[in-house]
Amino acid sequence: MQTADSTTKATLLSYFPERIQAALSAYASELNLSPEALVQLGIGSFLESAEISAGMNDQDLPDDLMSQGVLAHLSNSMQKGIEQYATEYEFPPAAVVELAVTFLLDPDASNFEDCQVDIRREQTHLLQQYRSDRKAEAA
Repeated sequence: MQTADSTTKATLLSYFPERIQAALSAYASELNLSPEALVQLGIGSFLESAEISAGMNDQDLPDDLMSQGVLAHLSNSMQKGIEQYATEYEFPPAAVVELAVTFLLDPDASNFEDCQVDIRREQTHLLQQYRSDRKAEAA
């Protein structure tokens, strides 16, 4: 598995407001994941719930990480899934990412402003289950 250097990975969270970053870090800690991996897990889960396939491995990371903003930190297959969702629902790709991260933190919210950032045990359980399912499929 290819990994980006820590400064590149750290910038993924910088695209989100501070309170969202803090919530993502707290959830990541609960799940024993990096915040970046949690964001990818959340986006993958969101896209799958919309019946859009998006791979989560890091082996197809784009070459030019700074050219596409937050999308540049995601695998090509995840970018394609976001683009497909954006096209289907006529949203900008960045709005799809915001929607996915918002859904991860608060399924009842539609954007970061409405998002309640308390850790929800049911969300933690759902993410753990989704993560386990993905590991089982990869094996």
